[in-house]
Amino acid sequence: MKRFFILARALMLSYAREPMVVFWNLVFPVFLLVIYRFVFGGTDVDGATFMQWVVPGIVVLNILSFGMLGGSAFMTNMRATGVLWRLKATPTPAAYLVGAFMIVNVVMCLAQTALVMGFAAIAFGWSVPFDRLILSLPMILLAVIVSVALGQCISSLSPDQKIAIAVGQLLYFIQLFIAGLVIPVTNMPEWLQRAARLLPAYAVGDLVRAPLITGDLGGDGARNLALAIGYTLAAGILAVRFFRWQGSR
Repeated sequence: MKRFFILARALMLSYAREPMVVFWNLVFPVFLLVIYRFVFGGTDVDGATFMQWVVPGIVVLNILSFGMLGGSAFMTNMRATGVLWRLKATPTPAAYLVGAFMIVNVVMCLAQTALVMGFAAIAFGWSVPFDRLILSLPMILLAVIVSVALGQCISSLSPDQKIAIAVGQLLYFIQLFIAGLVIPVTNMPEWLQRAARLLPAYAVGDLVRAPLITGDLGGDGARNLALAIGYTLAAGILAVRFFRWQGSR
């Protein structure tokens, strides 16, 4: 067990020392909150103020960024630099690596979530009842799991770090604009709305947003749960099937 905590600590420090991780997960979401507050702050979405509606979206967007951008590139870099291969040669079980990686992702994402919500509360007066925060916590953890699974699927299928970053950015920015996280899907054409509601970001975004705004999982809660679990299983199976300890030569 001591090895597990040493590995988790090393992974945490590696993340914290990466400038791109700091930017995408600490600076970028705060920047988005400021921009959206001053552009759309006076509007309402589905009976809620824009800030009530958009803060959960920024939280999920941040989680997706950590898993699909930071997580995929991080694991691909460990493979390319031979770190994974050296870990394989040690007595450390592979399950320790997976467990430590997941723990670090959960801790980092919860810290980022607290940062986003705290900034929104202090700077813009955003608030939510405590019981709704508690209800949203399992959905936030589910969003982390979905994000990590998608990121590791990208990592396993990508031959090198550049491609992993490019694919992760493409999928991330598509969902940023059309998955209803920061722009309501109701503002989009009907065909795009139907497509958006099938995306993993829409499913987990709705699952996190509904408890914070209405105190329940919303009318599409079961459907979104099924989508989130389906994406997690599919991505996880692909990630395991194509996982490599060494980079392609």
